[in-house]
Amino acid sequence: MTPVSYRARIFSRAWVAIPLCACVYLGWIDSVRTGRVEYVSGRAGWSVSEPAPGSSARGGWRPRLIVPEHDNVSYEWLDQTRQMFARGEWRVRRVDYENAPYGREVFSTSPYRWWLGLVAWCDHALSGRPSGQSLERAALLADPLLHLLLLVGTTIFVAWRLGAFPAALVSVGVAALFPLAGDFIPGAPDDHGLAQAFALWSMLPLLAGVRALHSDAADAGRRARRWFFAAGVTGAVGMWVSAVTLVPVLVGVAIGALVAAWVSQGNAAKGPAQTPGIAPWRDWALGGAAASLAACLVEFFPAHLAYWELRVIHPLYGLAWLGGGEALARTAAWIQGKPSGRRPRDIAVWVLSAAAVAAVPFAMWRTRSLGILAVDLPALRLVRLPDSPIASDSMAWIEKDGPTLAALATLLPLVLVLPAIWILARRGSGTVSRASISIALGPVLVALGLACRQLSWWSGFDGLLLALLVAATGTATHRLSVWAWSALVGLALLPGAFQVFPRDDSGKENALNQTQVVGLIERDLARWVAIHAGSGGAVVLAPPDETTTMYYYGGARGLATLGWENRDGLGAAIRIVSAATPEEAQGLVLRRGVTHIVIPQWDPYLDVYARMGSGRLEGSFIDRLHHWELPPWLRPVPYVLPSIGGLEGQTVTVLEVVDDQDPAAAAGRLAEYFVEMDQLDLAASAAQALRRFPADFGALVARAQVENARGDMDGFARTVDLLLPRLSNGADRTLPWDRRVSLAVVLALGQHMDLARAQLGRCLAEVDDAKLRSLSAESLYHLDVLSKIAGQGIADPRLRALALDLLPQISRDRLEQ
Repeated sequence: MTPVSYRARIFSRAWVAIPLCACVYLGWIDSVRTGRVEYVSGRAGWSVSEPAPGSSARGGWRPRLIVPEHDNVSYEWLDQTRQMFARGEWRVRRVDYENAPYGREVFSTSPYRWWLGLVAWCDHALSGRPSGQSLERAALLADPLLHLLLLVGTTIFVAWRLGAFPAALVSVGVAALFPLAGDFIPGAPDDHGLAQAFALWSMLPLLAGVRALHSDAADAGRRARRWFFAAGVTGAVGMWVSAVTLVPVLVGVAIGALVAAWVSQGNAAKGPAQTPGIAPWRDWALGGAAASLAACLVEFFPAHLAYWELRVIHPLYGLAWLGGGEALARTAAWIQGKPSGRRPRDIAVWVLSAAAVAAVPFAMWRTRSLGILAVDLPALRLVRLPDSPIASDSMAWIEKDGPTLAALATLLPLVLVLPAIWILARRGSGTVSRASISIALGPVLVALGLACRQLSWWSGFDGLLLALLVAATGTATHRLSVWAWSALVGLALLPGAFQVFPRDDSGKENALNQTQVVGLIERDLARWVAIHAGSGGAVVLAPPDETTTMYYYGGARGLATLGWENRDGLGAAIRIVSAATPEEAQGLVLRRGVTHIVIPQWDPYLDVYARMGSGRLEGSFIDRLHHWELPPWLRPVPYVLPSIGGLEGQTVTVLEVVDDQDPAAAAGRLAEYFVEMDQLDLAASAAQALRRFPADFGALVARAQVENARGDMDGFARTVDLLLPRLSNGADRTLPWDRRVSLAVVLALGQHMDLARAQLGRCLAEVDDAKLRSLSAESLYHLDVLSKIAGQGIADPRLRALALDLLPQISRDRLEQ
């Protein structure tokens, strides 16, 4: 071995240190993010006590994971994977937690659910945790593990087939390129990262195939065809994961293939077996078409093959790929100088190929669907990290935010395209480099155009840029070019490395940002609604974020989310909140089986629904609810938030759908609701309205409650004096059970303990499961305090345990003092 070759080998091996450093960097940032998610998720609630280990509530465990940045798509993946385990389904084709009571079809494909489920199954097998807990553990591990596998697998493949230097560069890019690296965050499972991984891997076998095609090996053509076929298979699997991501990549590959045929014209004399664009592109299309059709069968056979949702993998894509591959091969051959046939057979092949390609846009036109071109809300977000930019397009983002670090980290990698174009344009560049760059450049330019229209496509641009980087540096052997590329890549990726690293509030142990606080509230609220709804479960009308979390944390079904598969549920919610009259709204609510309406003050999306339905908020049903013009079939239920930094003064209005109440009872319950919510000015107004019912016994009880809460002890005493003679005359005979509890409390506060004990005895004698759940936490606490003072209690042990379960832990602690 000569000294030169020895130094070259040492130099080559030195690049191994860079992927190792990239792996360490990934492990570092993922551990920081995982620790933060675990800290936030571990915070206790306040309205519902945590089940004791071994209790009957879900085996002593409830869902706890607070998904970072409230990524609703992540909740969907978790819910569907949980259903897959619970029902023993390997394909989830329908869910019932949205568009209640009918449910909706599921068109999202299975590969990512299988990956998430596999990680959860491994955790369950190794740790013995309950399946739900293992699933939440998998949510923390699945995407970071996928990121690590992408880094390691890509680095090894590129080093094996294309060289150590491009492998080192691509390892850094996978770890630090922004926003691509932000698609693999712990605790927010989503198929976007998996789709980007397959987009990159749909390109790497093509580059290996080009390298094999121009080698001096005797079987170069056969090897090339194998690599092109493999590229078609990986592209098809990627399209199975996300057709929205992979179909534009395939279009870009076709564009790049034509450029590659043009720059390789001088190579045409080598014969068809070694000419890019003749045999290999047919193999590429055959592999892709066969794999995509097989994926359709695996995913949708037999009952769903007649679907026409072109946002997901569809047999028409396989047909178009096959026809497009044939047309591409013939066009590339013509560019390289091979005469095009004019025989009837050749013309028929051209016509059939064009028809196969045209089948996709024709189907989109016939079904009036944009298919993969449709834009949804996640597409408007750059990355799933805190404070991520959200805008209608890239220009709007830059105009709104200006020159931020996120903008610099996103746009600076564009400089890597320029030297690749220069190598392509320089006639002195080798055929391998020019052909490889041509094939990789097409998808990059397509992705760049889409990224200008949708922020989420910048991640796709990054993944394809890595393939272009491999193509451009695969033949870099001169020491000066190696260091020049290294410096340029380092400059382009450095802002992204800083942007990807967690820097929000991760170092402040007790600090929570607003999204995390809202996540804790939604988890607590979902559990609270679930325990008060009982075994029948709840059906909620709420904004989309709360609808999603209500099911995940509490099992409550809902109507509307913003997912494209839930158009019917969204339409039903819009019709209800925009209804012109309460009677119209009631009919729609009863038809849908809604049990609760949830209106968070910080999330005005129900107002957006009203404007979508009638064009204005004023006069709509939701506008009436905002002004407390409640119909008799709605009862407000107090849900009290603790004092939380960042959401001071915010409330959540929870309205329960009940049988029609008489006006006096409804007004009395509304007054007591304001008392428990500490909205004493509204309580005073409601008490004044109660004077319209001077003969109603329950109205007097509610007035006494308001006067006591406002500190008007003289007024309270006068009202109690009005109650006593009516009580002796039996005016309480028809008093509803919850109003009787309030009467017992008022009598106790008025120092009439004998009368209070009598009312308490009647309450305890009539108590049942539904009555306990109908009480607010404060009323239930007062009932327990009175029972303790009077030496009475609920006789049924099950109901006694339920009464304790319904109390928050702070109330339990007060009772035990």
